[in-house]
Amino acid sequence: MATRMLEFLMILNYKVDNMDVMNPEFRDPFLGGERRVIYPLLSWLLSNLGSLSKRAYLARFLRNVEVPEENFADNQVVELYRKYKELQEEFKTNHKIVDKLRQNSVDPAEIKRELQQLELEKKQLQTKLKRLNSKVKHSKEYQDVDFAQVLAQTHALREQQEEEHRLMEQLEDQKRELIRNQHRRHQTKMKFEQQSQHMTNPKEVMESLEEEVKKQKVLAEVELPKQIEAQEEKIKELDQILSASPMTEEEVAKLERIIEDTEDRIQRLTNDRNRAMEAQNSRIGHIRDSVNAQVKQMEKRKDKLEELLEDKRESEADLRSLQTELAAYYTDDRRPKNEQEMQKYMIGLKAKTRQYGQLAEELQLLKRELLTLSKTEEILRSRDANIREFNLEMEKKHGLEGYQDTKDKLEAVSTSKANVDYKKEATLAEVSALVQKIKKTLDDKKGTMGPQIKRLREVRRRHQEILKTYETKRNLHNNTYAGLRSERIKLEKDVERNLGVLREEQRNYHIFHANAVQTQARLLLVEKEAKFVRGEEKLGQDGAKTFQELLGNSIKALTAHAKELRTQQKSIKENHIDKLEQRKMFEELNKIITLKHKLAVEAKTKEEAERTEGTNFMQIADDLTDTGMGERMIINN
Repeated sequence: MATRMLEFLMILNYKVDNMDVMNPEFRDPFLGGERRVIYPLLSWLLSNLGSLSKRAYLARFLRNVEVPEENFADNQVVELYRKYKELQEEFKTNHKIVDKLRQNSVDPAEIKRELQQLELEKKQLQTKLKRLNSKVKHSKEYQDVDFAQVLAQTHALREQQEEEHRLMEQLEDQKRELIRNQHRRHQTKMKFEQQSQHMTNPKEVMESLEEEVKKQKVLAEVELPKQIEAQEEKIKELDQILSASPMTEEEVAKLERIIEDTEDRIQRLTNDRNRAMEAQNSRIGHIRDSVNAQVKQMEKRKDKLEELLEDKRESEADLRSLQTELAAYYTDDRRPKNEQEMQKYMIGLKAKTRQYGQLAEELQLLKRELLTLSKTEEILRSRDANIREFNLEMEKKHGLEGYQDTKDKLEAVSTSKANVDYKKEATLAEVSALVQKIKKTLDDKKGTMGPQIKRLREVRRRHQEILKTYETKRNLHNNTYAGLRSERIKLEKDVERNLGVLREEQRNYHIFHANAVQTQARLLLVEKEAKFVRGEEKLGQDGAKTFQELLGNSIKALTAHAKELRTQQKSIKENHIDKLEQRKMFEELNKIITLKHKLAVEAKTKEEAERTEGTNFMQIADDLTDTGMGERMIINN
C-alpha cells in the first residue's frame, strides 16, 4: 500500500525542495505518518485538485509500462509495445480534440433557434420580393425605372446606414469607456491624495516600497516559476510529439478509421444527450435571453449610476471648495456666527452698551463731586496754613487720633481708583470702537457670503437629491443582482448535472474502448500462438511452440542462473574472512609507509631551512663588516 501511494505521488510529480518522493528524507517520515510531511502534502493536493485530477486521469492511459530489455528480442512483444504506443498517441489526440470540443461547444438548442429565426426571415424576404416583383411587372410607373441604379443606390444607402449604426455603437462604447476612464482617473487621484496625506515622512514611503517589493518578490519567486514550469511542460509535450516517429499511410488510415468510429460514437452520445436535455435547453434558452436582457439593463443602470456618482463627486468637490473659502473667514478657529447667533450677540452688546452709558454718567457725577471737594479743600488750606496741626489738636481733643492719616490714605486710594476708572473708560471706548468695527466687518462679509451661502444650500439640496437617486438605484441594482445570481446558480446546477451525465457517458466510452483494445490484444495473442503451434511462425530461437513453453524455458534459464549466482555467493562468503584480514594488513602497511614518507619529507625540509638560515646569517655578517659595524655585531653576539 505504501509503495502504491509513493508511486501515485511520483505520477502527480510531487516534490519537496527539489527532492524526489523516493528519497529516504521524505519516504521515511511519510511512511511514519509525520505531520510535518503529511500536512504540506494535503495542502498541495487540495490547492491543485483540478489539475492533479486531470493528471491522475491521464496517467491511467499514458503511463509507460516497464518492459524488461530482454523481452524486446521477441518480435511479438515489440509489436505489442509498438501498438501500445500507437494507442497512447491516439488517446492523446482524441483527448485534445475532446478538450477543444468542450471549450468551444455551442448549445444545439440555441443554434436551432437561430436557424429557425433565419428561416423565418428568409421566408418573409422571399414573400416581400415576390410581392415587389409582381407590383413592378404590372405597374406602368416602374417601366422606365433603371433598377440597376436603384439597386446600387439602395446598396449604398444600406452601407451608409450600417456605417452610421457602427459609428453610433463606437460612440456609445467610447462614452462608456470615457466614463470608466474618468472613474478610474478619479480613483487614482483619490488614491494619490490619500498616499500623499498618509506618507508624510520617508519612513512610510520606505515601508510602502518594501511592501511593493515583497509583492514583486512573491510574483517573481512563486507565480512566475509556476508559469515557466507549465510552459516547459507544454514544450516537452510538443517536443515528444515532434520527436515521435512519422506514421505510415496504413497507420494514418487506421487512425482515421478509429477517429471516425469515435466520432460516430460521440455523435450518438451527443444526440442522446441532446434528446434528453432538449426540454431543459429550451427553458435555459429563455432564461438566458432574459438574463442577457437584464444584464444589458444592468449595464445601462451601471452607466447611469457612474454618472450620478460622478455628479456626486463633483458636488462634494464644490462643497469642499466652499468650505475651504468659508474657513478663510474663521476667527480663532471658530466658524462665523449665523443669523440667530448674531442677533443674540447684538442684543447682549446693546445691553452692555447701556450699562456702559449708566456707569459713565455715574463716573461723571463722581468726578464733579470730587472736583468740588478738591476746591473746597484748597480754599480751607489757603485760610489756615497750620491746618494739619489744628486737625491733630482736634483729633486729640475728641479722641480721634490717626484720622488724618487714614483720610490721606483714603484720598490716595481714591486718586488711584480715579486713574483706574480713567483707564477703564479708555478701554471701554476702545472696546466700543472695536465692536463697531467688527459689526461693520460682519455686515460686509455677510453681503459677500450671501451668494456663496445660497450656492451652498443649492449644492446641499442637489446632493440630497443625488443621494436619494443613488440609494434607489443601488437598491434596484442589489435586487437585480440577487435575482440574476439566483438564476445563475440554478443554471450552474443544471450545467453541472448535465456535465455529470456527460462525464458518466465519457467514462463508459473509455471503459468500453479499453475493454475492446484488451480483447483485441488477447485475440491477437491467441492468433499468434495458434500460428506458432501450427509451425507457421517461430516464437523464439529455442523453437518454443507456445508462450507457456517460452516462459517455462525462460524460468529454467533464470533458475540455472540463480543457482550459479548462489554458488558464487557461497565461495565469496567462505573466502571473505581471509581476504578481509589481508586487506586490513595492507591498510596498516600503507599507513606505516605513508607516515615514514611524511617524516622523511619533514626532516629534509627542516635541514634545508637550517642550511638556508646559516647562509643568510653569514651574508648579513659580511655586509655589516664592510660598513664598519661588524665588530660591534660580533661582540653583541
